Amino acid sequence: MPVDTLDPAPSVVAAKPWRVATLAGIASYLDAGTIVAVSASLSLWQTMFHMSAWEVGFLSGALTVCIGIGAVLGGRIGDRWGRKRVYSIDLLLYAFGLLWIIFAVGTPMLFVAAIVVGLAVGADVPTSLALVGEMSPADKRGRLVAFTQVLWSLGPLVVIMLVLLATGLGDLMPRVVFGHLFVVAIVTWFLRRRIAESSAWKRALRGTGFDRSRLKALFTRPLLRGSLFTIAFYSLLTIGTNFYGSFGLYALEKVGGLSASSALAASLIAVPVIAVTLLSIMRAMDTRARRPLFFVGAVIQVLSWVLLLIVPVSAATLIVAFVLYGLGTTMAGEAHYKIWSQEIFPTALRSSALGLSFGTARILSAIVLIFIPTLLLTGFTALVVLMIVVTLLSGLLGIIFMPHKQGESIEMIDLEFTAPSRL
Repeated sequence: MPVDTLDPAPSVVAAKPWRVATLAGIASYLDAGTIVAVSASLSLWQTMFHMSAWEVGFLSGALTVCIGIGAVLGGRIGDRWGRKRVYSIDLLLYAFGLLWIIFAVGTPMLFVAAIVVGLAVGADVPTSLALVGEMSPADKRGRLVAFTQVLWSLGPLVVIMLVLLATGLGDLMPRVVFGHLFVVAIVTWFLRRRIAESSAWKRALRGTGFDRSRLKALFTRPLLRGSLFTIAFYSLLTIGTNFYGSFGLYALEKVGGLSASSALAASLIAVPVIAVTLLSIMRAMDTRARRPLFFVGAVIQVLSWVLLLIVPVSAATLIVAFVLYGLGTTMAGEAHYKIWSQEIFPTALRSSALGLSFGTARILSAIVLIFIPTLLLTGFTALVVLMIVVTLLSGLLGIIFMPHKQGESIEMIDLEFTAPSRL
C-alpha cells in the first residue's frame, strides 16, 4: 500500500469490542465443539452403523478436510466481498448440516453432515478472526483475539458435559449434543446481524485500489515469509491438537481401557486447566512477555509426549499427558497463531491468509487422522514419536519467527506495505 494514498483517518474501533469478540469468537466454540462432539460420538456410531476403523478415520478426516476447504474459500470471500457477506450466511449452512447428524439413520448421512458442517464452520473462522482484530483497540487486540481461544476451550467443556448428562439416553446422545450446537448457531446468527462490516476492510478497499484477484501476493515478497511461517507452524501444531480433539476420547477407551463415560469424565480434567491458563495469559498477549510465555509452553508440549515414551501407557498416564499437552498448547499454540496472523498480513489479504493457513493445516492433519485409529491399536509408540516431532518443530518455528508487533494499530501494519504491486 502506498503511504500517500492511504486515508489518514484511523479505522473505526467497535463501540463494544468484547461483544464483537464474543459473537465472532463463537466460530471457535463451534469449531472445537463440533470436533469433540464427533469424537465423543465415534464409538457409539461405530456400533450403531457397523463402521470399520477405516470408516471412523475417514469420517473424522472428512470433517477436518472440509473445515480446511471452507476456511480457504471463506477467507477469500471475506477479502473480496467483505467479512459480513460470510458471517451473514455461513451459520445457517452450518445449522442445516447439523440437521443431517441429528436425524442420521446411517453412515452416508454422517458423511453428508461432515461435508456441509465442515465447509460452513471452516468459512466462519478466518473472517471472524479478521473482524475481531480489525475492530479491536491496538493495545487490546492481543487479548481480544486470545479471548476467542477461551471460547474454543468452552466448546469441548460444554459438549463433554452434555455427553455425560445424555449418556443414559443411548442412541439419542449425539442428537442432544448436536442439537445444542444447532441452537447456539441460530442464536449467534441472529445476534450477529447487528455487527457492522469491518471499517478497516472498507478503508483498505477504498483507499488502495486493491486488486481483489491477487491472491498470489501471499507467495511473493514481502508476504511470502509470513505465509510460509503461519502455514508451517499451524499445520504442525494442528496435527497434535486434532489428535487430542478428534481421538483423545477414543484413545482413552481403546488404549487406556476406560469405558465411554469414564473417558468423558477424565477428559474434563484438562478443560478447566486450559480455560484458566488462557484467561491468565490474555493480557500478556499485548506485551513482550508473550515470547517467554511461548517458549515455556513449547517445552511443556514436547515433554507431554515424551512422558508416554518413558512411563508405561495407561489411562492415568494418558490423562497426565493430555493435561500437560493442553497446558503447553494453550501457552504456545493457536492463540499465538491467531494474533500473529493479524500482525503479519495487511487488511486487504488478512482473511485470505488466515483461511489459507487454517485450511492447509486442517487438510494436512486430516490426512494424518485417517491413520490414527489403526496406529492407536497397532503402533502407539510410532504415533507418540510422530507427535514429538511435529510438536518440537512447531515450537522451534514459533520461537525463531514470531513477529514483534504487539501494540501496533491496523493502520501501522498496513503502512508497512509500500507498493500496491506487492499486494
